[in-house]
Amino acid sequence: MKVRALLTVTLVAFLLLVTPALAQESVGRLALEVLDVKEFPEVTVAVTLPAEMLGGSGDPSFTVTENAAAAEVIGVEAESEGREPQDVILLIDTSGSMAGEPIEDAKAAARRFLEKMAPEDRVALISFAFKPEVISSFTTDRAALEAAISGMEARGETAVHDALVSATALAAKSDRSTTIVLLSDGGDTVSINSFDSAVAAVRSAGVPVFVVALESGEWDPEALKVLASASGGRYLATEDSGDLVALYGGIAEELTNRYLLTYRSAGGNTKDLDVTVSATIDGAISEGAVAFANPRYDTPVDWDATTIEVVKPAAWRSQLSVVLVFLAATVFVGALGIMLIRPSARLERLEFYDQVQRPDTAAVDAFSSGSAVRARLIDAVGEVAGQRGFTQLLHHKLEQAGLPLRPVEYIYLHLVVVFGLSVIVAVLSKSVFPAVIVALIAIFLPIFLLENAIDRRRREFEEQLPEILNLLAGSLRVGWGMQQAIGLVTEQMAPPASVEFKRVLTEARLGLTVEEALEKMSERLDSEEFRLVVTAISIQREVGGNLAEVLDIVAQTMRARAELKRHIRSLTAEGRLSGIILVGLPFVELILLLIVNPGYMTGMFSHPFGWFLAITGVVLMIIGTFWLRRALTVEV
Repeated sequence: MKVRALLTVTLVAFLLLVTPALAQESVGRLALEVLDVKEFPEVTVAVTLPAEMLGGSGDPSFTVTENAAAAEVIGVEAESEGREPQDVILLIDTSGSMAGEPIEDAKAAARRFLEKMAPEDRVALISFAFKPEVISSFTTDRAALEAAISGMEARGETAVHDALVSATALAAKSDRSTTIVLLSDGGDTVSINSFDSAVAAVRSAGVPVFVVALESGEWDPEALKVLASASGGRYLATEDSGDLVALYGGIAEELTNRYLLTYRSAGGNTKDLDVTVSATIDGAISEGAVAFANPRYDTPVDWDATTIEVVKPAAWRSQLSVVLVFLAATVFVGALGIMLIRPSARLERLEFYDQVQRPDTAAVDAFSSGSAVRARLIDAVGEVAGQRGFTQLLHHKLEQAGLPLRPVEYIYLHLVVVFGLSVIVAVLSKSVFPAVIVALIAIFLPIFLLENAIDRRRREFEEQLPEILNLLAGSLRVGWGMQQAIGLVTEQMAPPASVEFKRVLTEARLGLTVEEALEKMSERLDSEEFRLVVTAISIQREVGGNLAEVLDIVAQTMRARAELKRHIRSLTAEGRLSGIILVGLPFVELILLLIVNPGYMTGMFSHPFGWFLAITGVVLMIIGTFWLRRALTVEV
């Protein structure tokens, strides 16, 4: 029994709490217009109640929240008697979808609206189809407005966004409280202005928009609802154009029975103040919202009376900051490279033993041991490079180029050149951007020169190859062995052939077969023609035959190939020169402009669109370079 009584009491209490809330009925949204912020923090807004609330027996009660915080209501005044005249802009859709009964009903609704408004209220009329057309500017001449309404015809597309922008421009010329009433039956199809631009224009003008949507197959309810809500207006919709007369009559009645509500703003620290007003009368509730610029952030600054003293840093501090920034960027890039490259195994480091012991590195040894500090730096670079696997690639490249440098020494010299030139340019130009350009050039130019040296050495060897084969074939004919013939080549030929074959002879004497030593030489030179020679020698050694005759045939074939290559190279010389000029000219112009007039080009790199153009240009140049290279490359 006690439990049942407790449940009964709980249910009765719940009903007592919920019943008042259920008794309140939510009706359409109210419209808001900010009228006066001159006495800020006191703000006056015009509240337009829905037509359903105007027939109430009592006066409405209002609550105001600003930025989700309750605000104090100072006063409420009905504007129905002795109110100030106001301006209204009627925006009417006259597109082809309104042809027939809808356009006639729209005209009747506009006439009903004029009848409901006071004689001193001014009305403007704008129709829109392909583009907006101001049929009548603000006027109290009802006869002229009637004639303008009667002359409207439905044809064309729908330019809602452009019509709203035109209406806000017209509203800006008014010195009265202004409202826009928009009628549309479809989504925008041909406007130059976007929906965001139209909403921004309406919000900037501070004009509420009453949207009347005539439902059709092309209408866009979500966009129209957003427009009405963002402007502090109302959204009304109907499927039957015959309802337009009643809707327009209700809007006119609402506009002529507004309330002026004054509240005290809390003065939030935001640039925009979001205000929500709730009205309650006879159990009916209506709510609306509007946003306006915070007057605290809208106070103009008298720059003529304000003197700002700019303290310029000392020159050495500016230069030091540039150097430190570039040093930090260099360290970051180096650390990123160390993380991305895998460590090398210790067995891989044994490959560099023969290069370290080369007799032509005496000058380099003197360079690396000339200073204790320099030696320590080289050792440190070598430790990092050896752990991360840099030396393996450089060892192979330096061997191909025939340079008497160890990988560690090349890396050390490369870093010195990059950092030294970058710091010098940064100090002289007092800007990071030219230093970055020079750093990129200093990074990639030695690599390009190294590849160019490899190609040049390979071409020199291939030019010597036919004569080498004839010398080998002649030695074999007189009865010499292969090692003796190779020894003759090392004595008679000039570098790079003498150097490479001398290494082959040394490796053969240390235990490798002649075929294995020649195979390593072909991998080292990366020459397709010499690889064919090695293949021919290996096949002959396995199956037998006259090797001297085979070498003569190969030499004759290579001479013919070399002659054809030279002929092709002469035919493509003009194209290659044009490609070099086309690729290099933009960078030359950039460097010259940065030297002659730095401000002319640095402005381009201070805007995101400028970076977009620069990156796009570089990408297109890379694509064009590869395309031109493929077009000028002829396989023989």
